[in-house]
Amino acid sequence: MEANRVFLVDDDLIFRTAATVLVGKELPTYKAHHFENGLEAYTKLMDLADTPEELPKLMLLDINMPVMNGWELLEELRSAPSQIRDLVQIHILTSSISPEDMNLSETYEFINGYITKPLTKQDLDKLKAGLP
Repeated sequence: MEANRVFLVDDDLIFRTAATVLVGKELPTYKAHHFENGLEAYTKLMDLADTPEELPKLMLLDINMPVMNGWELLEELRSAPSQIRDLVQIHILTSSISPEDMNLSETYEFINGYITKPLTKQDLDKLKAGLP
């Protein structure tokens, strides 16, 4: 069993690489797992749904990605097993500063936050308080 996973869901390799380094430094007991699109992340979440202790504690989710974007993933999670929504802290992490995107994120009661890129030490410091 691998505890303390962080899912980084973003199609940008440079972002994922930088975020992995930052997570490793600021959250040393967490291991980052990369997903290039929402479908990859959704598939893995569903695979782990029956073993809640293996679900990620945190998911940083980009909005704009190919195959399945962040909004499409969130829609799928509405009907996914409840332990995913209950146990995974989901934060949108995007370059979008669009008020429409921020407002749309508020319609998902299971989203824990909206962070504008780039991911910073200060962002992770705020997230630490809510992590086990």
